[in-house]
Amino acid sequence: MSRRRARKQAFLTLYQSDVTGVGLDSILARWRHYKGDLEEYAEELARGVERDRLDLDERIGEAAEGWKIGRMNSVDRTIMRLALYEMINAPDVPQEVAVNEAVELAKGFSSEEAPGFVGGVLRGAGRELIGHG
Repeated sequence: MSRRRARKQAFLTLYQSDVTGVGLDSILARWRHYKGDLEEYAEELARGVERDRLDLDERIGEAAEGWKIGRMNSVDRTIMRLALYEMINAPDVPQEVAVNEAVELAKGFSSEEAPGFVGGVLRGAGRELIGHG
């Protein structure tokens, strides 16, 4: 299993849920119908992000000084939720790996400025997590 592939799958399902307002269960069912099974890690990430979304949004909002989560574009918001969830809940994934993977997703799916924004916010949130912020 490729964790990079799983992260991309989780991002795509979470993004679709965010922009359509359709629940994750329906999105995952549609994914399976058209594309087959997701990586197990992708579903674990997506369900975790959905479950912890309010907490993740609060933490992202605190780290993104001057930016409210609702003002962020859906792509960046989804990428940051996913990475922050992994930073908090995947002890085998170093924080900087989660940040770097998020930056790569931002390079592929968002604006030219997004990788710097995403990386900066996540690094700030990471400092808060380990008590050095």
